[in-house]
Amino acid sequence: MKHKETYDIFISYRRTAYDTANLIAVKLRHAGYKVFFDVDTLTAGKFNEQLLEVIKGCKDFILVLPENALERCYDPEDWVRREALCALENKKNILPVMLDGFSWPKEMPQGMEELPNYQAVTAVGHEYFDMAIQRMQGYLKSKAAKPVRQLLGKAAIVLAIILVLAGIGLGFLKHIADVTTKSIATQMSCCMDVMDDAGRDCKKLQEGLAAFYAVIDQTADEQQKSKAIKDLQKVIEGNARNLAVYRKNNPAPVFHFNSLESYILAYYKSEREELAAFSAFYDTMLDDMGNLNEAVAAMIDEGAYSPIERDGIATSLSGYQHSMNAFYYGYLATLSLFPRSSIKMHFDMSRKWTCFPNGTPLGLTQEEYEQFQTKEMELYQEELQRQELKEGKL
Repeated sequence: MKHKETYDIFISYRRTAYDTANLIAVKLRHAGYKVFFDVDTLTAGKFNEQLLEVIKGCKDFILVLPENALERCYDPEDWVRREALCALENKKNILPVMLDGFSWPKEMPQGMEELPNYQAVTAVGHEYFDMAIQRMQGYLKSKAAKPVRQLLGKAAIVLAIILVLAGIGLGFLKHIADVTTKSIATQMSCCMDVMDDAGRDCKKLQEGLAAFYAVIDQTADEQQKSKAIKDLQKVIEGNARNLAVYRKNNPAPVFHFNSLESYILAYYKSEREELAAFSAFYDTMLDDMGNLNEAVAAMIDEGAYSPIERDGIATSLSGYQHSMNAFYYGYLATLSLFPRSSIKMHFDMSRKWTCFPNGTPLGLTQEEYEQFQTKEMELYQEELQRQELKEGKL
């Protein structure tokens, strides 16, 4: 999808260089250039694709380089890398802006080897910043529109406001990022707290069934059998009450994001679709818990205690645990994308969790978490196939 608005200049930057990049954008806009600096004006849709379309439509590509700016560019999924490669591939006029502490690495990331050959501008220190902006304008291919002339006094006031905003810009963005990621992580952690409770309910059902089968298999006393049925029904009824409380007190979160929050999510490589999938799967897990309760209740009502029927219930209960484990790995994968300061709720709540895989840390790669998820679902599929073989369905 192509972006409707067109721009002269695209500014690519690391978050650590936000304040400087923002000041460059402000000054170039004031000089009459149409500058793309953020995603606020992107239309609805996949903004990642739109960003690349904006680059293709620009004449100039400014790459703001703070200290160690290219370290993460060895990762093929890094967005600064992807933006730079798009500019190189589309033969844009690239202008590296080197900030204090930056130097070109001896071995450039693959595909970016030509970057040091472009004319660069050094922007170090506030006292030389205006001179750096003038040099930038000299290297740009874009032509500035005629700037609006303002009274000297008004211009001084505007410049002062710009400088103040540039100074607090990074702090404001960090605040929004912290609020956004903390809100998401907290809602997800609350859901996983419910999942741990549901996991304990699942274990109560397994233990109740084991006790029930023991009585049914070992005694002919009808009073003991009646008591065993009532004990198991109490477990089912308790689980049903718990499930109603879970749904009432902690329904599936509905995530809504404005443009800035969506940009923050993309910075942390978190997809809105993944968050929506989390909410949907959470609802599914609660539905499955209800279905398990109903299946055991039906088994009691029908007196269906054959080995095949028992195996079917056992497979469903085991499958629920495998699904919960896979859900947990997906949850850890999302939290691992966020700053540690935003996931305090996870550490507070997870101390009492007992139903998830032990020893799985935060901070693994997304591929590693995906492998754990895949393994859990493979184990579940193997159990289903064994059950279908017993039932003669395969």
